[in-house]
Amino acid sequence: MPQLILVGMPDRVAMEARERLPSALRSHSFPFPKTRVLVNLVPAQVPKRGMPLDLAMAVSLLVAQSCIPAPRGRWLFLGELDLDGRIIPPERGTLLAALATEGNFAGIIGAPEVAHEAALAPGVLAFGAVDLSEVVQILLHPDQHVAAFGQENAGKREDSRLEDVRGQTLAREAAILSVAGGHPLFLQGPPGTGKSMLAKRISGLLPPLNPNQALEVARVEACLGRVPSLPRQAPLRAPHTSVSAQGVLGGGRPLRPGEISRAHHGVLFLDELPEFARPVLEGLRQPLEEGEVRLQRADSWACFPAKVLLVAARNPCPCGYLTHPKIGCQCTTLQVQRYLHKASGPLLDRFDLFVEMGPVAPEALDAPPTSPTQSEATQKIESARKIQADRLSGDMPAKGGEMQFDHLLNCGVSAAAKRRIHQAAHSLHWSGRAQLRCLRVARTIADLMESKEISEGHVLEALSFRRPILELEGAKG
Repeated sequence: MPQLILVGMPDRVAMEARERLPSALRSHSFPFPKTRVLVNLVPAQVPKRGMPLDLAMAVSLLVAQSCIPAPRGRWLFLGELDLDGRIIPPERGTLLAALATEGNFAGIIGAPEVAHEAALAPGVLAFGAVDLSEVVQILLHPDQHVAAFGQENAGKREDSRLEDVRGQTLAREAAILSVAGGHPLFLQGPPGTGKSMLAKRISGLLPPLNPNQALEVARVEACLGRVPSLPRQAPLRAPHTSVSAQGVLGGGRPLRPGEISRAHHGVLFLDELPEFARPVLEGLRQPLEEGEVRLQRADSWACFPAKVLLVAARNPCPCGYLTHPKIGCQCTTLQVQRYLHKASGPLLDRFDLFVEMGPVAPEALDAPPTSPTQSEATQKIESARKIQADRLSGDMPAKGGEMQFDHLLNCGVSAAAKRRIHQAAHSLHWSGRAQLRCLRVARTIADLMESKEISEGHVLEALSFRRPILELEGAKG
C-alpha cells in the first residue's frame, strides 16, 4: 500500500501533506510512489509548523522516483500545494523566503509574490512558479526562465510633512540634525507646542530601509509571529507610558523582543518621558550604548538588535505650564523637582540634542510653510549621508552619532574648536561622554554644511543644542 510517513515533529497541519501531495502530483500526471515512503524532517528537535514544506516534499518525491534529476546545489522550495498542484503562498511565506537568503542557496522557488520578495535580498536567484509543472520546468531548464525581480515600495508615510510643525524652526533644524547623524533628541515644552507631532515626523525623514535592513527588521517581527512581507519604511514605535520593562526591552517565555528591538533601524519615541516606570528608563541605557539587547533566563538566552534613533519628550512640570509665558504653573517646587528627577542624569547624558519648544503664535498656524520643508530637509540629509558614506573606511562608522574620539580627530578638528570644547567641559563639569557627544553633533553639523573640518562655529552650534534642559529645581519658591 502506498503510504507517506512524516517524522521530525511535524504538527497536525504539516501531517495533512499525506493527503495533499498524492492529489497534487497526480493532477499534473506525476506518479506517486507505490511503496511506503519515509520523509525525515530535520533537525528533529525543532517542531515543523504549517504547510510551507509541501513543495519541498513534492520535489523530493519526484527526485526519489527519478522523474527529475536532483537539483545542483542547495535549493529552497517554499509553498503550500493545493489539491490540483497549484502553489499557494504560505502564511508569512515572503518573510520565510527573505530569511532563507542567508542560507547560501543556489536558488529559491515559490509562488510569484514570494519570489519577488526574496529577490530583494542581494545575490539571490529566485523563481516564481504557479504550479508544480512549472517548478519542474524551471529545474529542468533554468536558463529558459527569467528570475524574479524585487518590487520595492518605498512610499513615505502620509504624516511625514515636516512643514506641518509650524513656528518651530529650531526644533525642525534639530530634527534634521538628529536624522542626519543618528543623534538622540530630547524635546521639552508646554502642551500643544508640537513635540509629539515633530517626533512622529522624524520617522518620515529617515530613508527607506535597504534590503539588508528590511531583513533585520523582519527577523525581529518574525519572533512575534508578525510581518507578512518585508518592510520598506523605517519603523516607528511609540509605547504607552504604562508599558513594562519587559514590554520595552523584551523577555517572557520564550524570550521575545521588546519595543526597542521592534524600532530597530527606526525611531523609538517616548512621549511623556517622566511618566514611564523607572526600571523602563534605566533599562534603556545599555541597549542605547551597544545597539543590542541581551536577555537571559535560567534555561535560555537571546540577543536582539536595537539600533534606534531615540526621541523623547516631556512637559517642564506636572501641569505642563512652568515655562509658558502667559499661563501660570500650578505645581509646587517639590512636585517639579520630583517630576524632573524621574529621568536620571546618566539617561539624560545619552541624549545629544536638547530643544526647548515654546508656544506658537496664532498667526504662524495659518501662515505659509517656512524653511526647512520636508523636501529641503530630505535633500540636506541625503547630502550629509553621502558625505558620511564617502568618508567611511576601515572601522570608522559613517554617522557622526556613532563615531569615537579617534574617528572624529582623524576627520579634522580645528584648534579653536578643541579649545571651545575644553572650556565647555570645564565650566559645565561635563563627563567624557558629554564631550564626545558634543563633538559628534559638531561633526554632523559640519557634514550638513559640507565642511571637511570641525570649526569653532560648528562647536558653538553644537553647544547650543547640548546645553542642559532647564534646571527647574529653583524655579519656584
